[in-house]
Amino acid sequence: MDEPPGPFRCHGVQAVPQDLRRLRHDLTAWVLSAGVDPGRAQDIVLASYEALANVADHAYEGAGSGVVDLDAAVHHDRIEVVIKDHGKWRTPVVDPRPVSVRGRGLTLLRASADRADISSGEAGTVVTLAWDLAPVHPS
Repeated sequence: MDEPPGPFRCHGVQAVPQDLRRLRHDLTAWVLSAGVDPGRAQDIVLASYEALANVADHAYEGAGSGVVDLDAAVHHDRIEVVIKDHGKWRTPVVDPRPVSVRGRGLTLLRASADRADISSGEAGTVVTLAWDLAPVHPS
């Protein structure tokens, strides 16, 4: 197996759709360069992009677009993606419709990743996502 790519770091990205789409494409290329199976790569990018979209939708409401930081790394047993905003967590608004199209983001994160940790505080919200990698056996 080739050496895994170095860490992927992209800080200070404007939390606006066009910049987040570009970040998603860059993350996709990085994940695939790590030799991750395309199906697994899709899970990684889907959950990561959902976390990024949540920043755009929720972190900076009423305060401009703000920025987001993304760090990803390949470890010997997992790929980890950390997404951090510098905004304020707001309590979700309940959608009164019987079948809401909103409010499934955290469920999607948890279903797509092997582990998902979300912590919020005065300095912002940090989403840490991890996917286990199959152990590599020497030939």
